[in-house]
Amino acid sequence: MPKAAVTRAAVAAGLLGVLIAVQADLLGLSPAVARPIVRTLLLAAEAALGVAAIRSLLAAAFSEVRGQAILVWRNLTAWTLYALLALEVAAGFGINLSGLLVGGAIVGVVLASVSQASLGNFFAGLVLMLARPFCVGDTVRLRTSLVGGVEFEGTVVDSRALYTTLLTADGELLRIPNSAVIASVLVVGGAPLRVDVQLELPADTSLAEIEERVRRRLSGSGVRVDVRPISLSTLDRAALVCRVTVRSTESVPPELVTEAVAAAVRAA
Repeated sequence: MPKAAVTRAAVAAGLLGVLIAVQADLLGLSPAVARPIVRTLLLAAEAALGVAAIRSLLAAAFSEVRGQAILVWRNLTAWTLYALLALEVAAGFGINLSGLLVGGAIVGVVLASVSQASLGNFFAGLVLMLARPFCVGDTVRLRTSLVGGVEFEGTVVDSRALYTTLLTADGELLRIPNSAVIASVLVVGGAPLRVDVQLELPADTSLAEIEERVRRRLSGSGVRVDVRPISLSTLDRAALVCRVTVRSTESVPPELVTEAVAAAVRAA
């Protein structure tokens, strides 16, 4: 476990325990007119310390472990701890939880209207956790109409309550809402995408020759090269705009793939 995260969790939990223990005494010492404000400030501090303690505890417990099973346990632990913290803060405000249960239908409608997107992502995360269409470490491609029909591709590195995180071939981290993942056409597996670039070439360039040169230069058994035309530009000169994608089951550095594509274009 990271010592810094353990220390932060211990300090936050200790301060939270002290605050809960002396909360009634602090309220008793405060003037009656200022008591509501003092209670609000104390509960706000309690919530902040609770969130800090939970985050540090999760970081300490799950930072050095990987795998889908650990991911499920981390999410369940986080949701349980946050729910307990919310109940503690609600009790501090004097909210009658039994009354909320009686009027649960009304409260549910109000909460669903106010936080529809967040609740959608939350329940979509539950579905992903139970159905497990992919695991951490899988290469996935997804296309969804929720974000304009854009296609995303990368390696799944994390899946939380609201977002799924992909690592792209360019090293970017994409945090995609779980509701968008659920509504996507999902392709799991296949060779990871190493390079995806657009090039502008002379109109008479042979795309098949570029594919062969890149494949020959990389000389890997698991390399797949695809060069597809996108459009033909004739503004100032005839130019062919194409998309070059390189996939490889082997761990090929992106710099090497980029150099192979550049060399193939120079030789064309």
